[in-house]
Amino acid sequence: MNKLNVFLAAIAFSLCFSSCETSKTPIEHLESLVEEVEDRYDEFTEEDWEKIASEYEKIEEEMSKYEFTDDELKEIGKLKGRIYAKMTKNALKDFSKQIEDWGKQIEGGLEGFFEELNED
Repeated sequence: MNKLNVFLAAIAFSLCFSSCETSKTPIEHLESLVEEVEDRYDEFTEEDWEKIASEYEKIEEEMSKYEFTDDELKEIGKLKGRIYAKMTKNALKDFSKQIEDWGKQIEGGLEGFFEELNED
């Protein structure tokens, strides 16, 4: 009988901790992700951005399980706006680097082309 009580107490204890997750939990996860991105986004590699995107998707899935108040929805929107801004800033930086690289390739291609034409 004593083992049964311990077993039931263990189950009740684990259920208490698993049910402590509320609609605030995914908001807190999103907030942590936003802070991480804002603190270190200049240092991120492409792999880091992929991990951030994966983590963001998990948080989105987690959020879909809850109903949020108007204030919570506003907070979520603000956090998403902040992370989208950093992602966009990174994408624009990468795009401008690609444009710069293409420009150098075109410049080199033209130089090579005209050098070859002038040799004859």
